[in-house]
Amino acid sequence: MKSILYFILIPALLPVVLILRYVYLLDKNEREPLGFVLKIVVLGAVFSIPCAAVERFMMSLISSVYDPASIDYAWMENTVGVALVEEFSKWLVLMLFVWKNKNFDYRYDGVVYAVSASLGFAALENILYVISYGTGVSIGRAIFAIPGHATFGVFMGYWLSRAKNFWLDGKIIRMRICKLFSLAIPMLIHGAYDFLLSEQVAELGGQSLFYIYVILLDFFAWRVIKHEFRTDRML
Repeated sequence: MKSILYFILIPALLPVVLILRYVYLLDKNEREPLGFVLKIVVLGAVFSIPCAAVERFMMSLISSVYDPASIDYAWMENTVGVALVEEFSKWLVLMLFVWKNKNFDYRYDGVVYAVSASLGFAALENILYVISYGTGVSIGRAIFAIPGHATFGVFMGYWLSRAKNFWLDGKIIRMRICKLFSLAIPMLIHGAYDFLLSEQVAELGGQSLFYIYVILLDFFAWRVIKHEFRTDRML
């Protein structure tokens, strides 16, 4: 039994652990309590559980408006039907458990916590994929899916830190705008990611754009991480 668990959990969780470790250890000023970070990871996984049911409901609504074979359907399916639901679940974890927490007091902290929630989501999703399809899918997901979720979290955390800064300064309108960006930008990035993998795009011969998109996305996310920890300061 233990060998089976290791066979499933190691390929499913190893990339999650490695990415989280990298992001966490960059926090030089005031490293976040590891217990609280792991709590956010777990909550990211827990809050992902209802997503499948919500996504099915959203798909039924979208298919009632758009032709499932159309490119418009593919865009709405992947941005509103999938990305909005999944990114909102991560964002909700941050709003409920991180936003007013005393440990969220430095700018880089937004990246740490948003990536943690995203990796919690990715961890549970990856375990389910490995159970369903075998460890053969773990390599592809380690290269694309898990770093993808982490990348979405980087941009969520970037804007969340700006929102927290404006909130502490009493600039409520700017705070609300940045809060909106902290959800909308990851949703659009995630939606575009999935859209480029859709059958409709593949039929148009545009799937090769996905690899270009991933390279650019990872590059800019890495730049954001570097910028945030190098210019880290108290909010």
